[in-house]
Amino acid sequence: MKRKFVALALLALFCTGVHAQARPGKTECAVDEPYLRAGPLGQAGFELPVFKRYCYTDKSGSHVLLLGEKQDRPFPGEQLSSAIQASLYKVGGDKASLTREWSIRDFAGKDEAGVNFRSKLIELSDIDGDGLVDPVLVYRFFDPDGADRIDNDDFVGRIKIIVFHQGRKATIHAVTGHLDGDRKTVGNDGYFALPKPVQQHLVKKMAAMYAAGQFGFDNSYGFVPKRETAGR
Repeated sequence: MKRKFVALALLALFCTGVHAQARPGKTECAVDEPYLRAGPLGQAGFELPVFKRYCYTDKSGSHVLLLGEKQDRPFPGEQLSSAIQASLYKVGGDKASLTREWSIRDFAGKDEAGVNFRSKLIELSDIDGDGLVDPVLVYRFFDPDGADRIDNDDFVGRIKIIVFHQGRKATIHAVTGHLDGDRKTVGNDGYFALPKPVQQHLVKKMAAMYAAGQFGFDNSYGFVPKRETAGR
């Protein structure tokens, strides 16, 4: 009962944030866009099967965000992958070419069942009001539960939140567990270099995810990440 009360309070806090959005704005690209044909995508160098395509425009131009998943580890209820990829491209003036702005890849650990993007938690919005969209990506790593199942407990596994602010990457990496000492949330130097409104938005996002039972973040410091140590 106590956790339920805290969760509801945290969810209410998130919803009252100036830039926080209960349903982050993102638009899937129209299927007939010329820059999403096989030729431009091949020239853009995207390596994994495309899972999602999101298009948006800000003051710097038109962009397309591609998410890729290898999807080589199927489980009941979750399609997992050994590798994932995300790339942001600027759309050329001819609407038929793409120029890569940034790209990331990540991999499941050897003892993990796999990883996938949490597409409902991905955001494409201008968090700090500078006229530029700040893409927020979320992906989760799952532990196995026997030979052919995964552990879906929100207090098992780890998760990453990646945000790009003015083209610079910031990362939050969280590990969870059923005991207080098992849970840890850290941010890299990029996170601590973010403008305060963006940092606060991400903290509220984690609080809302915790409230919704989507991941068991360490909440001992109000969901504020600790600084990542040099050894990671």
